[in-house]
This record gives sequence, structure tokens and C-alpha cells, in this order.
Amino acid sequence: MISTQEHRSEKPRYLAILEENVRAALKVQHVILLESRKILDDLGFVEVLAPVIGPASDPGIRGAKRVTFDFYGKEYKIMSSMILYKQALVRTFNNVYAFAPNIRLEPLSKANSGSHLCEFYQIDLEMRDKTINEVMKVTEIFLDRLLYKVKLHCGDILEKYNKEFEVPKIPFPRISYYKVFLIANKLGLSMNYGDEIPSEIELELSKRSTRPFWIVDYPSGSRGFYYKENPEDTSRLLSMDLIYPHGFGEASSGGERETDVNKILELIREGGENEEEYSWYLDMLKSDGKKSSGLGIGVERLTRYIMDFKNIDNCTAFPKKPGSYTC
Repeated sequence: MISTQEHRSEKPRYLAILEENVRAALKVQHVILLESRKILDDLGFVEVLAPVIGPASDPGIRGAKRVTFDFYGKEYKIMSSMILYKQALVRTFNNVYAFAPNIRLEPLSKANSGSHLCEFYQIDLEMRDKTINEVMKVTEIFLDRLLYKVKLHCGDILEKYNKEFEVPKIPFPRISYYKVFLIANKLGLSMNYGDEIPSEIELELSKRSTRPFWIVDYPSGSRGFYYKENPEDTSRLLSMDLIYPHGFGEASSGGERETDVNKILELIREGGENEEEYSWYLDMLKSDGKKSSGLGIGVERLTRYIMDFKNIDNCTAFPKKPGSYTC
């Protein structure tokens, strides 16, 4: 269900943003941002400003690279995700959110995927003392209200670009990582058990679905060091992904956070990370580590899903794609 009305412009970006399809997507995005604030405020969240740089950033970014630079003699990172910083902020407020910028140097192989940008924004949510199930429920409520508002305020745009768009019913279905593994094998798709699910497999499952769905029960060791093991079955993580239907792929990743410093240190070392980068984070957990859960929803990918667009570069004013040198 990819729009046939969309076209990809080769014009300079300052001209492309004047085109009707880009203007329409940016109008929808405006409503996404505006209504997200209202809904999250109603759900008891406090908006915070996300950090742009820091001594550490999320290493669990599926093959992408982080940007490192010299910050007055110290090695700093540009944020690939504010996940570690969200965990600090729930010590101040119970529920926080931010429209957080992310910079990830994606491999050139993803340049024409239609869904990858090197610069993008996430609606980052973090909730203190919440379980993974509670986070999924709150996220479903948030998306249900948000998509209803977008359809209400942007009906004329959807009538042109995505006539078939319907607000999906909640709760969304759930599928286990193990079931994904079995389906991949049945379809003859390559997947090593215990690794992250390859994006081509997520995409194939997405194409076969008519509703968003959750993938849950990732194996221990398959994701970042900040995800907590299920105490009832330590072979599984309390982590999930949300997948859009109709071939639009991954919408969000998240889960419950690990607070055991020794476990985190072990995983940092196993991953070949420099533990010194995370010294502030480890000190925070030692002094006052709060149980929390959260996720991040990509703004441009959400816009693409709503608009039914093939190319994510039409869902942002100034797209930065792998290997591209546009403004």
C-alpha cells in the first residue's frame, strides 16, 4: 500500500520543499508534533529538552556508526539516542518525553531502503516503575489518540495520498522473537537465532500484516546492555519492537531497563565498549538507579506510514541519507 501519487524530486532541497507532496507531509508532521504534546501532557508526561552531545550514546543501533568528536580535549558523541539520559531524567519526573534528535551513520546499503535517515527525530518516552506491558499499553493509547487527531485535522491530505488509512484497533497483536525465527526459516530467509532480526525479515512480516504488531521476547544478549532480562526466564529480554503494517517496517524499539551495574558492566565489556564512557551512567545507577521502561517512535517514519509514502526523504524538510550530501 505505497502511494502512487508520490514522486521523488531531484531538485535542490530548497526547491523540493515547495512541492505539494513534501508540503503535505510537513503539514501532517506539524499536527503529529502539536497533538503529541497535548496527548502526552494529558497522559501525565513532562516534556524535556534532549541532549545533543554527551560522553556516551546508545551503541545498540543495528549496524550504524556513532559520530565522535573532540570536545575540549574529551571524546564526545553526537546523540544516536538519548536512551541513557532518559533513565537519568525519570529520577526527576515519573514520566518524561522529548522530541529527540538522532545522528546515525547508516551503512550505504540502506541508502535506498526508503525508511532510513542519518538524521532523524524520535518521540522518546520513559516511564518510572512501569513494566514492558504497561509501556506497550500506554504507547497504544497514545498512538490511537494521535492517529485519530491526524485523521480529523488532515482528512483532506489523507483523501489525496492515503484514502485507505484507518486508525488501527488496539491492542496490537504480539508475536514472539522465536515465532519470527520459525517464520523466517519457513520462508527461506536467513536469520541467526540470538541476533537482531534482520530488517528484510521485519519488512516481509510487515508486508504480510494489515495492523501494527509487537515483536516481544528477544533472546538475552541480542540487544543493548540496558535491557533487563525477564526474571521468570533469563533467556529472554524484556524488550520489544513495534512494526507498522503494509511494508512500512519498524516503528519503535524499547523495553524495561537493567539496573544491575555488574550485569551492565559485563555486557559493556562483552560488546567491546569503553566502560569509561559510561562512568556517569554507572555511578547514577549505583547511587539511585530507578526502575523504568520506555521506547522511541521515529517521527519521520510515523509520517511516512500515515502518508503512505515510499520515500522517507519526502517526510522531512532536509533529509540526510547514507552517502548523500544535500543541505
